[in-house]
Amino acid sequence: SVTNNAPSFWYLVPAENVEVPLANVGNASYATAYLPFAVSNVTGATAFVGKKAAEGNALNMTSVASIPANTGVVLKGAKDAGKAVLTIGEATTTVAENALSGTLVEKDYANELVLGNNDGNIGFYGMNTGAKIGANKAFLPATASGAQGFVLNFDGEATAIESVMGETNTDAPVYDLSGRRVVKTVKGGLYIQNGKKFIVR
Repeated sequence: SVTNNAPSFWYLVPAENVEVPLANVGNASYATAYLPFAVSNVTGATAFVGKKAAEGNALNMTSVASIPANTGVVLKGAKDAGKAVLTIGEATTTVAENALSGTLVEKDYANELVLGNNDGNIGFYGMNTGAKIGANKAFLPATASGAQGFVLNFDGEATAIESVMGETNTDAPVYDLSGRRVVKTVKGGLYIQNGKKFIVR
């Protein structure tokens, strides 16, 4: 007896875009992306690359209309935007300087700084030992200075630092972003004292 089994078919449909979930922090929503292909357009958010500022632990963020392949970006959308849609296609933007790197596969954390929320402030911060950085995520490579955090400057407005001090000269204890008490601060370091974050200059 012959059974009438319908054959199985595979249908290949070309991918035209990638959706990236955005997380609310304050009055905006954020994510990072690092993709092996170019993106011709971004909707639902604006893509930014970052350049380290001449002084202090800050990244000056510059918007880009399209994203070349293997380029780390921060995506910033309106509050409650939910997602950014990245259209796959030729990038018309050339990125000359970008401090952000990224990974195409999940990787073990090795002192990189990742986009995070620290008490309602968005920035690049360290992770706990044993943590993993997700696939297709951008990060800031570990720095020789051992900086524990970087503020993001969008159009000259800092997003994550409440104050900047030249020297820590009060008697209150000083802590790093992991909550460990610090005996001596280091120039360019990000610390907490009296409940406020500051960079030592």
